[in-house]
Amino acid sequence: MTPKPSENRILDGRDFDMARAVSRDDGNDDAPITLQPEVPAALTFNGQSHAVMMVSPHDLEDFMIGFSLSEGIVDDVSQITLRDVRRTLQGYVIEADLHDDVFDRLDDKKRTLEGRSGCGLCGVQSLEAVAMDKIGKVTPSNMAQDVVLRAIDELPARQTRNREGGGLLHASAFVDVTGDIKLVREDIGRHNALDKVLGAVAREGIDTEGGFVLMTSRCSYEIVTKTVQCGVGGLVTLSGPTLTAVNLARQAGLTMICRERRGLFRRFA
Repeated sequence: MTPKPSENRILDGRDFDMARAVSRDDGNDDAPITLQPEVPAALTFNGQSHAVMMVSPHDLEDFMIGFSLSEGIVDDVSQITLRDVRRTLQGYVIEADLHDDVFDRLDDKKRTLEGRSGCGLCGVQSLEAVAMDKIGKVTPSNMAQDVVLRAIDELPARQTRNREGGGLLHASAFVDVTGDIKLVREDIGRHNALDKVLGAVAREGIDTEGGFVLMTSRCSYEIVTKTVQCGVGGLVTLSGPTLTAVNLARQAGLTMICRERRGLFRRFA
């Protein structure tokens, strides 16, 4: 006896186009969705290759600026000039020029492997390059409960790419001191999404005082260090933190609120 479509838990979709999904309770086993790509993006400074990161292929200009700021390659958006973003057969190449007074930092920051979309450390050349004991200081943001919860409630409606693509993308938002979401960026990698939103904030000259970053991901060490590096005083994540992330946030003065397993939020730092 052939089971009803609703009784099938795993349907054979191998004969379908790869950009289509299977399994619907209404019997429509050929329901189209948009699958999310991961593509290599080569970051090049002053004509020299620096790193290859796996990213979602949109908002790459924001990604380049945010990566440069959050990794400490530049201190200010004025120290970097975007030159080109071009697509190749292998992926994307993002080219930028650095100001002479920061170009020498590349030797300390260089990555020799590709950076996976879920990894914040791939390719660094030494343990010294991590430098988790050298985190800076920020002015803590005063994040009232109603402000934080309103931003959390409003974020899903702003996750357009995630909604269209099957719920696979992380989102990072910057929320101002009043609780308004100023902008949102999405990526398959949580730290890439953060770099994109930090880059967009810098490019648009948004005032970060009193504001905070809102992430749909867990809170790991690189989410904290990138936020602090860009001078943002608050961080909210929709999943829990690691012990290292909490310790770093407290050391930096970062106000940090994360969701616990019970669905409640806790102010960890």
